[in-house]
Amino acid sequence: MDLSWVIAGTIVQSLLAYVLFFMVAVGFSAIGTSHRPTPLDYTVLNSAIYVLPACCVMSAILGILFYHFGASKMAYLWYVMPLAFTAAYFGYIWFFIEKKV
Repeated sequence: MDLSWVIAGTIVQSLLAYVLFFMVAVGFSAIGTSHRPTPLDYTVLNSAIYVLPACCVMSAILGILFYHFGASKMAYLWYVMPLAFTAAYFGYIWFFIEKKV
């Protein structure tokens, strides 16, 4: 792992945490007006406002730790973890929350 890529990945992950926080906050209000969320949906969406940014922070910390311990280039894949969680968030909204007619 190269130090410059670890620094760049950490900066991108910290910026992505802010973007995901605001995306979930704004998206939550949009879902409330255009869909029919159940109490379980509200629980999932409320937890997403904390889980998605925390996933970015965790990914950045893991990248730094793997660099410190001399991991291979496969450790860069941890930077993709927040994108997988974001895709799961959008998938949940798209497939499981009933839309208003």
